[in-house]
Amino acid sequence: MFMCFCDLAMRRLFACFLLCVVLASCSDSHGNGRENPAVGVDSESTPVIVLDSLREGMMKIVPNGASVLLGKNLVRVKLDSAYSLGIHEVTCAEFDKIAKDEDWYFALDCANDKLPVTNVSYYDVVLFANAYSRLFGYDSVYAYHRPFFNAKGHCINLEGLEVLSDVEGFRLPTEAEWVMAASQSWNPEKYSWNSTNSNFELHEPCMFPDSVGFCDLAGNALELTNDWFGSLEKVVKGGMMVQAPSEMNLNTRGDVYPVTPSTLSGYIGFRLAFGKIPEATGLDEQNGVATNYMKMMAFSSDVREKVGTYHSKLAFRNNVTGNLVYIDYDGRSPGAIEIFDTVQVFHPDISPDGSKVAFCTGIEGVDGPSSVYVRNLDANDGGLVKLDVEKAVIPRWHVSEGGDTSIVFVDNASDNSDDAEFLARGTWIIPFSNGKFGQAKKLMDGAYHSGVSQSLNRAVSGARRLRVHVNGKDDVWYNGEQACNASLSKDGLNQTLFLDFGGSTGRSFANEKYGVHERLLVADSNGKMVQAIPAPKGFSFDHSEWVNRDNLAVVSLVDFQGEHAKLALVNVLDSSVTELVEGEDLWHPNMWVMPKNTFGNKDLDLDSAGVYWDPIYQGGERAASLKMRMFWDEHDSLEVIAVGTSRTERGFDPTQISKSALNFGYVGGSLWASLYLMDNYFIPHAKNLKYLIVEISYDLMHNSKASRMQNAFGQAPGYFYDRNHNFWKEGLPQSFVRFVDANVGYTRADSLNYVYMKGLLVLEPGYWSDNPEIKNDSAMLASWQKNYDNSVDSLTAFIDSTQNKGFKIIGLVYPQSPGYANTGSFGRHGTKRSQALKTAAYFDSLAQVYPHFIMVDENKFGMHDYTDDMANDCDHLSFVGAKHLSTRLDSLIKTLEK
Repeated sequence: MFMCFCDLAMRRLFACFLLCVVLASCSDSHGNGRENPAVGVDSESTPVIVLDSLREGMMKIVPNGASVLLGKNLVRVKLDSAYSLGIHEVTCAEFDKIAKDEDWYFALDCANDKLPVTNVSYYDVVLFANAYSRLFGYDSVYAYHRPFFNAKGHCINLEGLEVLSDVEGFRLPTEAEWVMAASQSWNPEKYSWNSTNSNFELHEPCMFPDSVGFCDLAGNALELTNDWFGSLEKVVKGGMMVQAPSEMNLNTRGDVYPVTPSTLSGYIGFRLAFGKIPEATGLDEQNGVATNYMKMMAFSSDVREKVGTYHSKLAFRNNVTGNLVYIDYDGRSPGAIEIFDTVQVFHPDISPDGSKVAFCTGIEGVDGPSSVYVRNLDANDGGLVKLDVEKAVIPRWHVSEGGDTSIVFVDNASDNSDDAEFLARGTWIIPFSNGKFGQAKKLMDGAYHSGVSQSLNRAVSGARRLRVHVNGKDDVWYNGEQACNASLSKDGLNQTLFLDFGGSTGRSFANEKYGVHERLLVADSNGKMVQAIPAPKGFSFDHSEWVNRDNLAVVSLVDFQGEHAKLALVNVLDSSVTELVEGEDLWHPNMWVMPKNTFGNKDLDLDSAGVYWDPIYQGGERAASLKMRMFWDEHDSLEVIAVGTSRTERGFDPTQISKSALNFGYVGGSLWASLYLMDNYFIPHAKNLKYLIVEISYDLMHNSKASRMQNAFGQAPGYFYDRNHNFWKEGLPQSFVRFVDANVGYTRADSLNYVYMKGLLVLEPGYWSDNPEIKNDSAMLASWQKNYDNSVDSLTAFIDSTQNKGFKIIGLVYPQSPGYANTGSFGRHGTKRSQALKTAAYFDSLAQVYPHFIMVDENKFGMHDYTDDMANDCDHLSFVGAKHLSTRLDSLIKTLEK
């Protein structure tokens, strides 16, 4: 039975109410009696909403041609399929029953079992929905490869998660489905638990059923949906019990802080939907329609088991479109990313540092025009560079013993059967640095396109015959029989990988007959056969290439229809074949794995050092990880560091400071996180530090020490690794900063948003608002008061402990809307103004006691001079305001220097 109410009397009362609703809807199919229908609904068509006779506790919704408007841009979405939606949010009792049946061992944090369940991750909900489907005999809507759980038993990742849109079962509603249901009687003033009546606590559902029959779509718990907000955040809907009714609207898609699929929050819950999801068109990361569906067959954890690190990438050609596709197995990538371009891509080769890819427009074995290009291996920024020569085919990266990077290519990669024609061609090398080609130089006669050794004295070509060049001598191996798809190993062993046509030499070595390309053959440095690896049943090999890691290769797998249906990783030692990705026609795989001795340091762990944003647990904030890289890159020269929340991130402009400065503010920051960073990173490692600018936000001081970012310090491997090494206070290891740079990559957007402005997130002018938002009641709960007092005490202790450290602390209170002066709240997140005044007076007194501590109050309890154009919203500055504030700070610093 689905979502049964908790006592019989309530069930009977509610059943009577729903009967009235259904009768009313039958007599008025056009919905003239609906209360406050939302703007986001097509008023010409009305969905039909009735009790679901097959699933108790649900309402069935027939869209009836209606459409809804989603997001701030009011994108119109039309729903064609009927579906069902839970009358109320899933309760603790309902969740706990499934959890016990499934033997899940995390404890629910519920005051009583009739309340909506919260503090469950999106992944927990997915497992619940699948279990609920099985309980009632339905197939699971969600498929996944492997679950990951944290120490408390919550699911914090489902690797390879896939939503099976054609399966009819229980699931989360899409945003459009949720909005269609909620919009029929949207009236938060009348039908919600909110800040005016909730006492800032969750309540049992269905005290305020709306005129259609749903409960708590507005207020009570914020609700997860099936949809994504970008690649890493979930869409949440409906508002929550701490919000005012006026702050709840149908178009809002997120929370104050990002809601990732692993987020656990005491005010985020969910309700279930039932039914197939309407067929959706797959979109690539750039919003282009995907023309060749690709399915991941192996995921980051699988690949790590095979190659030894998360730092690996696969690049290949989508032969349907001719585009470059890549997969980053660091765990952050959403899957196969296709880079849409007009330039045809053949034979991609990933650069030694994994950041770029070289490719050509010609193909092995075919004579014709071809050019070589290099581009960034990034969907956001092409950086396309063309090699300006008449003809260039099959580029391969080369790094000299001295560390110089070049590209080796040939001027013709066609049939190499004829000795004279082959030797009339050439193999060339050209330096490549700083995004530019140098001057090409001929290495040798003969088009040795299958690889050149690091010493440049050995080369291979396989395009009909297996040709080798060793110490100036040219030879033909494999008894002159037909061979192709050759590749020279990159591990110093100089083994040659190749395919044949089932010739006598291969069959004799394998001691069995086989067909064309049905064995992956390996010859040692002298041409002696050492391996013959069979293709999986029903497939043959193609496009074989060594990986830059011992004894691993990548191949295309060709099915009986001749389609390159899969790409696979082959271990030549045990002959195992691991399928990586499946598609319609996938060519020319190339795999890069970060070398074990990267940056000359074998002691540091590649998958831990500097990994400040966890690829599996997603525990850390990405913005914070970017700031960590910026800190380490400049730690020796930084003199001024500002640390805090999003108010710092958007309100402190380091470019206006006359000293070397960094903005270390980020969404999700807290005073506790700031203290952690200052104690363990800034003070020990910023040797030239002169000023710490510490954000003091009275309305955020009630946050507990177990804040989201504080928890991330124990989850993201980089923070955990630093802690286990005493934060490197005895000295940074060699190349540590280079590891950080490798593990925290900048996208073009990162550079524009943060790096160029030294950590400032530039926001356009908005306005303060005369009626600013108040998220929390100014009257604190007892637990909040305790947190508040702990925050004040901890900051005081920090100030006391740093008296003789050689730097000054500036306690900065950022301006918020002057409109808060007309309320009882200090700011957006609450705190009584009277309490904030007392705390401000206390910190002013500390400034009299500690000469190195200076209070700067730019808020002045609303009596500040920051105009509307200096504001972005009610509690954040625009870039105009950030400049104004930072110029003042610089003047103060100059005064203090005298």
